Amino acid sequence: MRVMERWVILGVVASLVGGCATTKTVTPPPDDDDVAAEDATPPGMVRMVDYDQKAAELLLATSKLEDLQGDVDAMDRRLRTICADYPDHVVCDVHKQAAFAREAFCSDDNFTSHVDEIVTACQQGACKEVDEAQLLSRTQYMTLLERLPHKLLTFRSADTRLDKTDQKELQQFLEAIRGEEGYIIIVGRASREGPWRDNLRYALDRAENARQYLVTSLGFDENRVGYITYGHEKMYLTPLDAERLATRKLTEREANRSALVFTYPCFKKP
Repeated sequence: MRVMERWVILGVVASLVGGCATTKTVTPPPDDDDVAAEDATPPGMVRMVDYDQKAAELLLATSKLEDLQGDVDAMDRRLRTICADYPDHVVCDVHKQAAFAREAFCSDDNFTSHVDEIVTACQQGACKEVDEAQLLSRTQYMTLLERLPHKLLTFRSADTRLDKTDQKELQQFLEAIRGEEGYIIIVGRASREGPWRDNLRYALDRAENARQYLVTSLGFDENRVGYITYGHEKMYLTPLDAERLATRKLTEREANRSALVFTYPCFKKP
């Protein structure tokens, strides 16, 4: 019996050992945290890769933007040609609306009569030094601000020449509104500090330098550009004027060291 029991025990042990030897080992799936820990790149390297990718995307976007701008300019030229030949075409509606608005604007005699006086004076070479009390009331001047497209150029103290930023902004402004199709009036100013004769000289020089830039650098017809200052007593902008005219916050002094460029679309060359 003992021999039989021994064989039974040995058989059971053998079967257990054999079963363990032939059973396939199943590896449990790794935890998500373990996978992330293995796949993650050190933080510094991740940032470097991101920056390189962003730079490449920026260069590509810039290149596409330049191409698109060229396409827009070409399409605008083609659109003008189409509308000149086929004014009733549906794509010309915007141009017709703009022309209608301009016609309505220019038919307002209460407004255009005063501006026509200024333009006529400029055409006769007499618009460089005009006293506001003689030619322009405050109400009329505010009408200019409210109705005419305008751009305020500012200067440093005792400076009268346009810097590159002023030149760029003025060119973009005139291109956007097609300023070459009308008459441009430049109002020169200076702050109240210092002798009034010097201030008047600063005001005139700022207007003249703006005019020279338009005629010499941008190729505007000199017969379509005039400049003016409204005398040393009433040529100054108020703080509220400065707020209305400027795209950024200016002090009263900064706003008056300026040249204000108006575009008058109702002008018809004689």
